[in-house]
Amino acid sequence: TADWHVGKTLIGRSRLDEQEQVPAEIVDIAKRERIDCVLLAGDIFDSPAPTVDAQRVVCDALAEIAGAGMAAVIVGGNHDHRRLAALRKLAGRLKIFIRPGPGEGDEGGMISYPKNGEQAKIAMLPWIPEFQIVDGRQILRPRNQWNQVYSEHVAARCSRLASGFAANTINILLAHLYVDGAEATGSERPAHVAQPFAVRPDQLPQAHYIALGHLHRPQEVPASSPCVYAGSPLQLDFGERGQQKRVVIVDARAESPEIGRAHV
Repeated sequence: TADWHVGKTLIGRSRLDEQEQVPAEIVDIAKRERIDCVLLAGDIFDSPAPTVDAQRVVCDALAEIAGAGMAAVIVGGNHDHRRLAALRKLAGRLKIFIRPGPGEGDEGGMISYPKNGEQAKIAMLPWIPEFQIVDGRQILRPRNQWNQVYSEHVAARCSRLASGFAANTINILLAHLYVDGAEATGSERPAHVAQPFAVRPDQLPQAHYIALGHLHRPQEVPASSPCVYAGSPLQLDFGERGQQKRVVIVDARAESPEIGRAHV
């Protein structure tokens, strides 16, 4: 799941009641399906400075996940990475692993999670701000070269993380990014779904499964590995009213990965 955007209002109207119900339903699905690990691909909050009520909604959901014996892995999105950083140390003691932002050398970017005699390796790539990549000299380049600088840097980060995958593990990339050719809804920040931020599908690494956040429309990405935007689980504005929202359940084995089914 991804892009909860807890705390987001609609034309000044609070939607906290809906935003409480959606994570509760997601947790109920996870319990019913006996999920081992919940993947949250960024933008859990709508703001880097969420209200107390928004923080309560998210923390209550994470407490329910931990209390049910499930793990959770979370990457920061372009909306919420600073707030997630405050939860990181405490949450880790509850098997809730958070990577709020990109670190030097991708330190802390891989989680190994053993369960039932198997091991999952989950590579964690949060949103990478453009100012961390493109310096003043590169901004003066032609636009097509600027695009290439950003996309190649993000693709290289993905490859470095994927170098920790093994032949006998379940290999998953959890990332908050924009894949070229994927369809935005219009409720995303326009600046962050523009071409300069696009990574080509062929630049993504080989994995059993690639779980993406950032785009709110549920969709599959045509890549060499199973690659899915779960989409936002709640319609975030009027442009999403016709979308059928979901979470995605993934059944994977090291020798035979397989996407399961989507719950709406």
